[in-house]
This record gives sequence, C-alpha cells and structure tokens, in this order.
Amino acid sequence: MKTTNNILRLLALALVCLPLKSSAEPASPPVGGSSKAVLDFINLRYGMFIHFGMCTFHEEQWAYPFHDPKSFRPTELDCGQWARAAKSAGMKYAVLTTKHHDGFCLWPTDTTGYSVAKSEPAIDVVRQYVDAFRKEGIKVGFYYSVWDWNRKIEGGKMSDAKVQYMKDQLTELLTQYGPVNCIVIDGWGSKWGGPDFKELPYATLADHIHSLQPNCLVINHSCRTDLDVTQVVHYEATHGQHCVFDNTIPSQQGPTLQPAWFWNKGYENAPLKPASSVIKEMRYANSRVCNYLLNCAPNNKGLMDDNVVRRLAEIGSMVSFPPPLEKLPKIKPPHDGVKATASSQAPGSDHDPAHVLDANLYNRWMPAAGDKQPWVEIDFGRDQTFNAVVCGESPPRIGAFRIEALVDGEWLKLAEGKKMTFNFQAEFPDVTARRFRMVMLEHQGEPRIAELTFIRY
Repeated sequence: MKTTNNILRLLALALVCLPLKSSAEPASPPVGGSSKAVLDFINLRYGMFIHFGMCTFHEEQWAYPFHDPKSFRPTELDCGQWARAAKSAGMKYAVLTTKHHDGFCLWPTDTTGYSVAKSEPAIDVVRQYVDAFRKEGIKVGFYYSVWDWNRKIEGGKMSDAKVQYMKDQLTELLTQYGPVNCIVIDGWGSKWGGPDFKELPYATLADHIHSLQPNCLVINHSCRTDLDVTQVVHYEATHGQHCVFDNTIPSQQGPTLQPAWFWNKGYENAPLKPASSVIKEMRYANSRVCNYLLNCAPNNKGLMDDNVVRRLAEIGSMVSFPPPLEKLPKIKPPHDGVKATASSQAPGSDHDPAHVLDANLYNRWMPAAGDKQPWVEIDFGRDQTFNAVVCGESPPRIGAFRIEALVDGEWLKLAEGKKMTFNFQAEFPDVTARRFRMVMLEHQGEPRIAELTFIRY
C-alpha cells in the first residue's frame, strides 16, 4: 500500500507539471464518482431546483446573514406537496438549497447556532425533503454555498478552521440523510463571490465528499466550463450563460419558473414561464448532453403556490425524453471550429473576441477605447439555422444594440435592445446563415461581452 501511495503521489506531481489547457478546451470528466455516475445523472434529464431558506421570509434574493432564526417560520411546511408536484411534472431528481450565502442551515447542524434548530418550531427541512422525494421515486440532491457571510467565509479570508467547518457540515449532510445524487456547490471559484480555487482547491472538498459518498457528483456552480473543477457543468441560464448548439460537455441548465430564485410576495399571482417554453428549452438541452433543472420556489408557508402546482402538471402532460444515452460523447470545446472577429480589441489577450464563444462567464471581449460602434461577428464556417439568441455583458455599459445575420449579402436585423445587462434573450423566426453579429449602437465606456450564443429551439 505504501508503494502504491508513492506511485500515486508521483503521478499527481507529473500531472501538475503538465501544461494547462485553455478554458475553451474542457478536460475529460474527472473520476471522483465515475463516468457511469455522470452518465446516469445525464439520463435523469429533468429536475426541480428548490430555493427555500431565510430569503423566503424576508423578500431577499441574498439574505442578510444575521436574521433571527425564529423568523424562519414555514407554518404549513409540506415537502410531500413539493414532491408530488415534481412527480406530476415528470421530474426525476431534485436539488434543495441546504444553505445559501447567508449561512442559515436547513438542517439542525452541530456546527452553528444559525439553523432550523433555533427556528420556531424547530424543524429539519432537509429530513422532510429527502423522505418526501424518495417516497415519490425522485432522486435527491443538495445545493450548498461555500460562500458564507455569517461565518465570514469569503475570498481572501480563508483559514484551516473555515475549511474544517465546511467539511463538518458536508459530513453531516452526507452521513445523516442517505444516498445523495449530487451536491451543487455555489460561491466557490464563482463569478459573484466566495473563495477561489487557489484558496480552496477543488480536490479539498471534492475528495472529502467522495470519501463519504463516492457516487455523489460534485457540481460546481461557478459559471465555468472547466471539468477540472466540476464533474458536471452548471450553465447559469439566468445570467446569459446557455448550453451551446454543439455542446458535448456533461451539464445541466438552471432556469426559473417564477420571476426569481427565491419566493417573494405576489408570486402566487405572478406570470410563470410558459409550459411551451419549458418544453422547448428542455428538449434543446436534453439533445445536447444537458439536463434541465427548473427552479420552483416554495412560499413562506412552506408550500408551492397553486399557480406553480398547476403549471408543473401542465408541463408534465407535455414532457417527453430522448432515449437514454449508452455512453458519454467525446468532449469538444464549445463552438468547436467556430470563429469570432471584432471591429477592435482592447490591448491584451483577456479581451479576445473568441471569449464570446467559450460559454465561460469569466472571459469577456472588450473593444478598444474610441470604437464608437463596436461589433463582434461569429462565423460558423457553414450555414446554421437559429431562432434565438442569448447574450450578456458585465458591467452594464450598453445603451442600445442590434443582433444581425448576413443573408443574401445584407445584414438582416434579428433582434434589438436597449440596456443589455447580464442576461438578454430574444427569439425570432428561423434564420439560416453562416455569419451572425452583434453591433453596439450606444454605450458608455467600453462594453465587456461575456457570451453571444445562438440557439435553435
């Protein structure tokens, strides 16, 4: 055994010395669970994301981290109702926010007093969730935020004690609640905050998780497509990141049924994503090695609103899935062979127009200063047919823009908008062309475009 360990150490050292791949070239899926676990997960196709926590009771999407635990009061909590609604929609797995960025835990943890153990009444939401969903034959997963404002776990403020705190919480979740299909980890190497992978290496938590449950997939919610920091890529569908037309990366995509992630007052009467939109988005994703994880937020009573229950049943009456995959495809970079050019580029490789193609929200194209109406063009190399576009910028600087396709030698307008912000989506009639582009008509400062993704639903 000692000799084997030494060999493994030498192999690990050799791997560290290899040249790194670019972010546009995903590695093969890491074997922490296994490629079979990844394949089995992709064949689930469709799941329910459940954002529920302290945010629900304070109408906050990111909650203040020091609310009174007694303010968490789901007086009619019924996870069985959630599970039945998920089953009616045809969902095969679920993911519950066990702890969001505010640090409040939905299980009675021994690691902190900021949990449901101090709510009134004290209630183990995680226990009720896993029992209810398993009863309906739905596999259970957890969401867990590394970024924890209550404990000041954030970038630049890491310590061994904070790492141990995370490991202790993950140990509770993975030893007290039975088999867990996946853990979606947020606030870790993330665009919006939390420790990066230098401060908290991927293996530190992934190895710990796999030591407890070898087939529990570690899904990093970091807006990257690098499979060396996740086993399955999570596309942040509400932030301009979308499964690309030639996606081969094992992935899932997370849109919301309601207007935002956590429930707010008025959502019981709010317009929901149409069933037809859910179905076409799901079919698009499922045909590209990508699951569809639809967020449905319970209200402050602990119930899914009636409009959500009805919409899920409607979706369930329409849902269908492709045949199960027998094996995972060979992984290629997003937009493999597709080229991007631009009117200009700010100095440095960090601003390459190719960044609009890599499905990585960290990489952005920026035009040169003084470019009054910059444009970025995508050449697919041959004709492609699309009927939708997803794009986003960060920070917001664009005041007006237009999306076009080159058809019969002329640029045809497909969509236009004013402020783009981080997530612009538009649909249009089928257009077949080889070249597409975005033109920025008005902007303050130099725009930074993260993604420009064309889709055919």
